Amino acid sequence: MWSDNETSDDFFGFRVHADLIRELIMDPTVLPATIGVYGDWGGGKSSIMQMLRDDFEKEAAGKDSAASPYKGVAVLYFNGWLFEGYDDAKAALLSSILTALRDHKRFGPQLKEKAVKLLKRVDYMRGLRILFTGAIAGSVAATTGGAGLALMPALLGGAWAGIKDCGSDAAKETLEKGSETDLDETLSDIRHFRDDFTTMLVESDIKTLVVLIDDLDRCSPDRIIENLEAIKLFLNVPNTAFVIGADRRIIRQAVVWRYRDSLKASADAQADPSERLVDDYLEKLIQIPYRLPRLSPSEIETYLTLLFCKRYLDPDHFSLVWEESRNQRAKDRYCAFAQTNVLEVLKDSRLPSKLSESLRIGASIASQITDVLQGNPRQVKRFLNAFFLRRKLADVAKLDDVKDEILVKLMLLEYAKPKLFDIFFESMDGHTGLINTLADLEPTLDVKTKTPSQTPKEIPSEWKPMERWLAMEPWLATVDLRDYMWVTRDRLGSTMSGMTMVPPIVREVLKKVLSTMGDASGREEIQQLNPVERSILTQQLVSHAERSNGDVKSFRALMAIAEIDDQAAADFKAVVDRIPNADLPPALAVFIVTNASKSNALGKVCKAIVAENHDSKTQFGKALNQKRK
Repeated sequence: MWSDNETSDDFFGFRVHADLIRELIMDPTVLPATIGVYGDWGGGKSSIMQMLRDDFEKEAAGKDSAASPYKGVAVLYFNGWLFEGYDDAKAALLSSILTALRDHKRFGPQLKEKAVKLLKRVDYMRGLRILFTGAIAGSVAATTGGAGLALMPALLGGAWAGIKDCGSDAAKETLEKGSETDLDETLSDIRHFRDDFTTMLVESDIKTLVVLIDDLDRCSPDRIIENLEAIKLFLNVPNTAFVIGADRRIIRQAVVWRYRDSLKASADAQADPSERLVDDYLEKLIQIPYRLPRLSPSEIETYLTLLFCKRYLDPDHFSLVWEESRNQRAKDRYCAFAQTNVLEVLKDSRLPSKLSESLRIGASIASQITDVLQGNPRQVKRFLNAFFLRRKLADVAKLDDVKDEILVKLMLLEYAKPKLFDIFFESMDGHTGLINTLADLEPTLDVKTKTPSQTPKEIPSEWKPMERWLAMEPWLATVDLRDYMWVTRDRLGSTMSGMTMVPPIVREVLKKVLSTMGDASGREEIQQLNPVERSILTQQLVSHAERSNGDVKSFRALMAIAEIDDQAAADFKAVVDRIPNADLPPALAVFIVTNASKSNALGKVCKAIVAENHDSKTQFGKALNQKRK
């Protein structure tokens, strides 16, 4: 089994990205700067952070002249999600950084007294809440430039209203005086704090301060914005670098959510400037965006090879393999490090049989696993963990005929299209273990030429997204699948999903589409999701619809997905069929009738629902027929 926590072991070739970011940080002409390391959930952002932290510390500990520039670098790590429950995320960020500087092994003794004083000021400002709430408006002015001027009146009023609502008695009393200089005095305090912070760093011999902020995209929208504004307001001092690991889509959503009323007011006054304003805001907050690429099939194969080698080889032999893989990557980034390379490294050493078999499977599934799992390292590990659990179950149950490559192929279908897999399972002949429909879907082997024939030109629409899966060997039309289906009883959903396994972007969209205020924008954001994320969201919505069948919002979100995903249309129809008519919300009928005239997959299932309920006497049925007329 493998842990899916962040690691500094560079099995997927991300060292080059960490090196690039490190070079940017060490360039004094670039600083101060905020660098956004963007990537999907599980895409390697946290591992990049770990590599950066380890690299800076390793370089600073060196004895040669090359280590000299790193002696003055202080690296701090901050996990935004750990402070999600704090009353003031800005204060939490500042306190965490000051505490880390105070206790730093190399710089701490020089910083202790001044850091303690600044910590007391943070506590004071946290108590008043003036600084951290009122400064938001100033932040917008400072970070959006001219593009943000249209937002200033609304944002400024909202910020000061927030102080009155949640500030201390002293803060409220100050505001009630109505003095024009109150805001100026507050911003002056901010500048003094920043100046004192700068002085503290200079007098401590810190040449460069690097703050790594991880898991920001797991936080609520308000917390995300508070952390970003704290960086710009208080810590934009010379020779500082903030590296933020996050999914850009979530950061962008946080800006839209936090300033939704002001953006709407601005959009009403102008020709839809909100998109440009949000982008300008982000560009000012995060000056250097860097998108981590998804892994390619060759990188996935290399990744699998190294994972398997670390699992089955002793440390000395694995060290040789890993060293050679890095050498090959330096020469050719497009070539996979595979079983033949491992054999060349180990020479006369005999590979463990389990390693040899695993490497063979890895080579055969690398391309397909890249498509299905979107080149996501975390999902690859979780998939492998689920596979080995089932492999062990088959061994314990003495199912000797279970072949790994067949099990993997079935699991890929189960992961990518769980509803299709259920249909697959139900259509299996209980006596033979065969699935007859596969004969019409899979290629066949030409007896004379020994080559596969072409797949049918016309395959059912629900199988269109899985054409490559159908063509992938081994073919299953003549395989008895009963033992394979027996070991899938634990369901991949319980192994790889659940809300704790759902990507943050999906959780955010789910929260929005089920809310009263954000459901419309949430349905629009469904367009941003990739196919795997849409599939996960569909599963969550189906579960919610079945638990809370009177809530029309989950059905509407399913219909929004069905507009772009035929399988979701089938899922929508299935959940409507499973819930008794009497429990379906009458409001759903309006949307079903509206979509029934469309020619897409959603339109077809809506038309079928209308036809099947033409004589229903329930409230839902009556609403359906009334709207149809």
